[in-house]
Amino acid sequence: MSARRVTAPAPRDVDVHELTLEARWAARWQGWADWPLTAPIVALAGLAVALDVAAAWTGTTLGSVGPVEVSPALPLAAALVASLGVARLGASRRSLLAWRELAVGLGAVVALATLGYALLLARPAEAAGLLVAALGEELVYRLAAVLVVGALCARLLRRDWRTPRAWGAAPGLVALGVGALLFSVLPGHVVQMTNLARTVPFASLALLLGYTVLRTGAVWPAVLVHALLNLTTMAAWRGASPAGVRLAIAATALGALVAAADIAGRRLGVRRRVPSVIDLSGLRPD
Repeated sequence: MSARRVTAPAPRDVDVHELTLEARWAARWQGWADWPLTAPIVALAGLAVALDVAAAWTGTTLGSVGPVEVSPALPLAAALVASLGVARLGASRRSLLAWRELAVGLGAVVALATLGYALLLARPAEAAGLLVAALGEELVYRLAAVLVVGALCARLLRRDWRTPRAWGAAPGLVALGVGALLFSVLPGHVVQMTNLARTVPFASLALLLGYTVLRTGAVWPAVLVHALLNLTTMAAWRGASPAGVRLAIAATALGALVAAADIAGRRLGVRRRVPSVIDLSGLRPD
């Protein structure tokens, strides 16, 4: 009996469209924030961070809003915002529309929480001070610290430090870690760290808020969440709200921030669906 010769089918030409139809897709961030950095901006950010840390440990203030002290780094942080441009930090019309659900929903909740704190506890100045504190800490530790550490790390790695979107993963992650560390070791936080269970929340909060800021470039969503956490924490501390309610509000606010950042990133085109695995078996070899 003669052997039957079997010929394998020739590979067929496959176009890119057909390949992507067979691909496995995943949503991925397209780099970090789109901030135009210069040497003076980085220097200003570094000065703001250094001044805030030094002032916190020496007790130096610009005064206070109610019982809440105002950091002398706040004017420098405001100058940093002006240098970058508020539009780059999430205040453009396009960005606000991308964040619209969080802007309306969380904005209303923070407004009601502030009004309730001012009226029910009869502490309007303290309520205003907690908002100012949230703004200052976000500008210093989620913007200035992340910006300056990330730029320096990118420069050491010989990457384009002027464009965070081109930093790559390492500079961004190092910046988030250092920013979280600086925030966690502030004197007011250290005195609350009696055990590991009390240490983790500060670092994890800083990392989460910093990540949403560095990914999207928008600072105000983190400010709103931080302000709400300040109000609910102090209300619980003064006995006006159960601790369980505070934890529920915090978990809901942080979950909403993460979900809103994902949605806003997709709407702004900085978080896109890209093929993670493509079947190339049908391609004709060169």
